Amino acid sequence: MKLRHIAAITAAGVLAVGVLTLSAPFIGSAQNPLEGQSPAPAPGRLVVLDFKPALDDLMTMLVQPRHIRLFYAGLSENWQLAAFQANELRGALARIGRTIPNYRNINVDTAVASIFADRMAAVDAAIKARDLNAFRTAFADMTTACNDCHQGLEHPFLKIKVPDPGGFPNQDFRP
Repeated sequence: MKLRHIAAITAAGVLAVGVLTLSAPFIGSAQNPLEGQSPAPAPGRLVVLDFKPALDDLMTMLVQPRHIRLFYAGLSENWQLAAFQANELRGALARIGRTIPNYRNINVDTAVASIFADRMAAVDAAIKARDLNAFRTAFADMTTACNDCHQGLEHPFLKIKVPDPGGFPNQDFRP
């Protein structure tokens, strides 16, 4: 019986290595260098892309998911998870400020501090008090701050809303 398991594991490993070996040349060849860029590396070598995310990329990747998770954690009265997500949201905004210090001649950290500091403090207080009604109000105010920031950065068409209850399909937020 053990031999069958070993044979299956070995076959799966050989298959995985074969797939990686077959696809490895395509990793390098899929990248056609643009004028002024260095040529593609030798076939079979791993390519690390020169990814420089813009502010919109970072907001979509780092802030928006945490905003959603914070809401669902609070709505579920999972205060430990809500506190964690609030901290993660704050950390994401700080990382964005370090990555893109200025956007359209506006200091990102200063904008975040002036627009979000009081509203995040209210969210933190509601979480600490384990007060669902205060959390809902503070979260809605914080969400309004997102839209105030978008307005200030000449992106009024980017409208963030309080998520609809029950709309996050792949995580259980209950404590």
